[in-house]
Amino acid sequence: MNDLVGIIRREAEMAQALEKLAELRVRARRAGVEGHRQFNPGWHLALDLRNMLLVSECVARAALERTESRGGHTREDHPAMERTWRNINLLCRLTDPTGGLAATDPVRGQIALTRETTDPVRADLLALFDKEELVKYLAEEELYE
Repeated sequence: MNDLVGIIRREAEMAQALEKLAELRVRARRAGVEGHRQFNPGWHLALDLRNMLLVSECVARAALERTESRGGHTREDHPAMERTWRNINLLCRLTDPTGGLAATDPVRGQIALTRETTDPVRADLLALFDKEELVKYLAEEELYE
């Protein structure tokens, strides 16, 4: 994730990250830990591994879908902030809780994205923030509506 879905993001690298995550999901199925859970960080890591892979897939899929740069999400191939994305949240949903065939397919994966339209930020809430700081997140017309 650090190398392929890092601070500066590119479409090809995020697609590559999804392929690597699919490979890791297959390997994670075989992961096991010897010993007892006490004083055994490997035991706890094995428990967390599935969830870390799911969260990583959510981040990579949402970053690939969002074709703009805003705040901490920077796309080198889409450097501008796009007004059309402003009121869109991307929601991740687990498609196959059993980790079946989708777990090995980087295109389908285990996560489905849906778009949800949000309401504009209320004027009274906007007034609580310094406008100079909000420029990174909101389009100019939203700041002065």
